[in-house]
Amino acid sequence: MTQTEANTNSGKWLHMLCTAGLLVSFFLPWVLWDNSKVSGYSMPSGEFFRTSETKFGLANPFPQYSFSLYIFWLIPVLAILSIGLVFLKKRTAPFSFIAGTLSLTLITVFILFTNTLIDLGVGNTLFSMLKPAAYIHALSAVGLITTTFPVKRIAPKIIWLLIGPVIAYGSYKMGEKYIMSETHAATENVKADYTLNSADLIKEFVTNDTATNKKYIEKILIVNGNTSVVEVLADSTSTIKFEDSTGSYAIFSLEKNQLDRVRIIKSGDAVSLKGVCSGSIFSEILGTTSISFKRSTLNKK
Repeated sequence: MTQTEANTNSGKWLHMLCTAGLLVSFFLPWVLWDNSKVSGYSMPSGEFFRTSETKFGLANPFPQYSFSLYIFWLIPVLAILSIGLVFLKKRTAPFSFIAGTLSLTLITVFILFTNTLIDLGVGNTLFSMLKPAAYIHALSAVGLITTTFPVKRIAPKIIWLLIGPVIAYGSYKMGEKYIMSETHAATENVKADYTLNSADLIKEFVTNDTATNKKYIEKILIVNGNTSVVEVLADSTSTIKFEDSTGSYAIFSLEKNQLDRVRIIKSGDAVSLKGVCSGSIFSEILGTTSISFKRSTLNKK
């Protein structure tokens, strides 16, 4: 056996190992959201958004396009096909490329969505919420693309490595911006359903979160109080938080067009905020309740 043949055989075995890792990890938990394990297959099965809506009040923002998520079932299908092609000594491109790219796309969405939950007070860090299977899947996807044969040029492989995460990131941010801009003006101009102070709001959720969620979720609230934390995020969006003595809090996410007004607000300042209530999350570990608001704006008094 020549050195070239040996290298080719080694590459094929490595390709099969990456394919197997991709296949198995797809069905294992990728993230832990407040004691809820969510696996890779949860996205095409619909469990991803069922969990996010039930536990965190974050439904699929574009339910009319839910059918498009079925494309991620191609990941295990193409992984099995790639294994068969290796045994048959056939070329695995473009099937391995597509499986790897879809996997990196899905991983990117999981990471972005988990970061959104962290901004809303669910969990502490991304790395503490990611499970080992997520890392295995990402590494397997990279390995699958880089060992795809008979492609030897590096440029096509780099394109396949980058195109999924770039499209996922761009689409996620565009969707996020669309949702915020779609009704931001409405939030400012529409009459609030309820007006109350932050202490009473938090107390109401802590006392009976089930009944209070039913009362306030997706309603527009004006909440008055003294700020506990004012934070400007890396993307120039910002959050303002009201806390009580137990550590429970209400957090308002504000868009970039509110930045100039938010910059002059300091911790302890009295403010009036208007936003759409996304509901509450109770942390069994911390024993605290967090109430999140979307499409928020500083209220025009």
